[in-house]
Amino acid sequence: MRVKLKLFVAAIVILALQIANARAEVYVFGDSLSETGNFYAATGGTLPPSPLYFNGRFSNGNAWVEYFAAAVREPVPTPSLLGGTNFAFNGARAAGASPYGTPALTEQVSSFLLAGGGTANPNDIFVVWAGANDIFFGASSGEADFIPQAIAGIKSSIEALYSAGARKFVVLDLPALGQTPFFNTNPYLSIQLDGATSSFNLGIASLTRSLRKELPQARIADVKVSGLFQLITRAPRFFGLRNVSESSTIFDPVTGIGYSPTPGADPNRYLFWDSVHPTAQGHKIIAAYVLLDYKLHCGRR
Repeated sequence: MRVKLKLFVAAIVILALQIANARAEVYVFGDSLSETGNFYAATGGTLPPSPLYFNGRFSNGNAWVEYFAAAVREPVPTPSLLGGTNFAFNGARAAGASPYGTPALTEQVSSFLLAGGGTANPNDIFVVWAGANDIFFGASSGEADFIPQAIAGIKSSIEALYSAGARKFVVLDLPALGQTPFFNTNPYLSIQLDGATSSFNLGIASLTRSLRKELPQARIADVKVSGLFQLITRAPRFFGLRNVSESSTIFDPVTGIGYSPTPGADPNRYLFWDSVHPTAQGHKIIAAYVLLDYKLHCGRR
């Protein structure tokens, strides 16, 4: 009897160790600020151009989600088109059609749920960062309600994931889009885009507050990237940066994609790689900032 009891206890211990050591996944939904190669795979390795851009990232190095996943000791999210957990796509909107034909946030979440049989692991981490393209494309095309629609798309996506079983969420707001190299030399556009960004961020803040009440078991890290970029702009040297307003590549004035390095620019000291995307150094800073919020709101209890 004692032998059986010992075997039973040993089995329980082994099972507990297996559960404790089971690795969670980081699932990513959004746009080029978070993607790790879906657009590159979809275009047959032509965009973004390599080797100027790093391995399909819209930067000169890894994306922030890769640094973040490594920091929380979880598998690095790879492109969903290649079987990975990163569903983010360049040009994607939170809701609505993109001129690039890439799936919106809502469609990305639907694809994940379809592939997973409609279920989500409560131990996994679900990253949602979208809205920039809703502002870019919505403002340029004269849409009237692109911000409410974007917020609604983010809300429905998080609710769908929660209904499927997801419990840990990382939701990011936006930096002032008018201060990116694409727009910061045009006062009119800069003011317009900063105003739209501010309205969007107020909507995201309101959304995360309401979701905490609506989804009682959810742990939501609501990351104020807007505040981070304000800090970087005010004290760039504190973050190891020297240039926070210009691009470290010469970019196409229409697409905003870089096509050659800016002479004399050290991307390790620049915040922006091209017209709107951060450098690898910028992504590292974002990852560290997200990690703080994640530990605060989603850490083990």
